[in-house]
Amino acid sequence: MQQTSIDRWLRKAFVYICKVYCNTLPTRVPDGVTLEESGDDAAGRYRYCFTVSNDKQMSELTALLEVANITYTSRVSERTGTVSKLFNNPERSFSLQVAWMIFISIIIAIAFSDLPVRIWTYLSADESETPLKKPAATAPAKP
Repeated sequence: MQQTSIDRWLRKAFVYICKVYCNTLPTRVPDGVTLEESGDDAAGRYRYCFTVSNDKQMSELTALLEVANITYTSRVSERTGTVSKLFNNPERSFSLQVAWMIFISIIIAIAFSDLPVRIWTYLSADESETPLKKPAATAPAKP
């Protein structure tokens, strides 16, 4: 199933995480960026690993690294957990599933309410049974 723009935004915001690897630390680290010693996932070429969660932090960190003339590389990976399972299914659109559930819930709520019965009784009532509204009495106009 085709992914909607909402699905792509949800995936970008909640599933993807960017890791920036470098050998030298910059003078400061932007807020929200976590620093850790890189392990086996960097193949031993880089010493430090910055974990970045959004584009603003990524832009700020890369600008700091470029100003300090520090060589770096970045890799995008996926988070694990329930959120990743919900938003990262290429065969199903999460937003369309939610839209269908809302639509079906509304149909069920209308079916179990008294609305269909009232509409049916109003439309099937005989004309002789429905009381006609009389126009309000008005005083004659004075010439």
